[in-house]
Amino acid sequence: MTSWGFPGPAMGVMLPSLALQLDEAAAAPLVDVATAALRHAPLVVLCVLQLYVAGVGASETGETCSKSLGFNESQGPKDRSNQDLQFCKEHHKRTCCERNHTRQVLNTFTAFSHERSPSCTQMSRLALCSKCDADVGIGRLIEENLVALCPSFCARWYNACIEDFFAPPGSGHGLQPCGPGALVCSPLKEIAEDPKAFCQAVPGFAMGAEEDEPDNCFDGIPAAKTRGKGPRAPWVKPSPPRDPWYRRFWPSGYRHLMNSQLYHQAQGYMPGAIIACVVGLFSWFVFKGD
Repeated sequence: MTSWGFPGPAMGVMLPSLALQLDEAAAAPLVDVATAALRHAPLVVLCVLQLYVAGVGASETGETCSKSLGFNESQGPKDRSNQDLQFCKEHHKRTCCERNHTRQVLNTFTAFSHERSPSCTQMSRLALCSKCDADVGIGRLIEENLVALCPSFCARWYNACIEDFFAPPGSGHGLQPCGPGALVCSPLKEIAEDPKAFCQAVPGFAMGAEEDEPDNCFDGIPAAKTRGKGPRAPWVKPSPPRDPWYRRFWPSGYRHLMNSQLYHQAQGYMPGAIIACVVGLFSWFVFKGD
């Protein structure tokens, strides 16, 4: 006879089994959570590494790119060599520039390379590419959002272009290279009397003081040569360029036309041709009204 206060042999066997089942049931959700965490651990690690790489430039040096210059202020200068940058190769190893910034510099340089002397073309490229220098990008070599060029650099640029033709500043525009659409052009030496007047007349530039040279103004030496490479930027596959819709109707002829010298010469005379058409159309309306 079994006492009501103590379990019998059968009950003693059932209770540990029941307790084990309850423990397994309670532990099942924890096992599922642990399995899911282990399954997604590689993805979590990759996300953490990506965030680290994106911010390592600013965290190591405390330097961030300047928003006022159009850069991404959440990042520091990066090593973007062999990526999708289009211009200013000397600054690729340490720069705040991205693809769109180098495209803007290249577009500006096109005007400075049109019918310029080789020395003026080369110095103009170095000056215009200064925006992609890392020390310029973080605002260290900036005066009121203008690139502060060293006096010695300004003198080299001025002397290289002194015989080249420029259009005088006017109508809110700074000193511009003389192009096919310019109405008045003169040699640089007749427009700017010294390097300071020249550098301050070109849009986007100012000339630093002599005591600022060479540490607090741009002297033409890329920051990567004096401060080393920046942290490697994550590589992004560049999107393939899209051809204009009309190219599919004339693919081979379009290619030859774009590469022809006649096309590039016609581009230079396009503003004058447009003005001539407008004047001719206006004259026709005047004579027709009479």
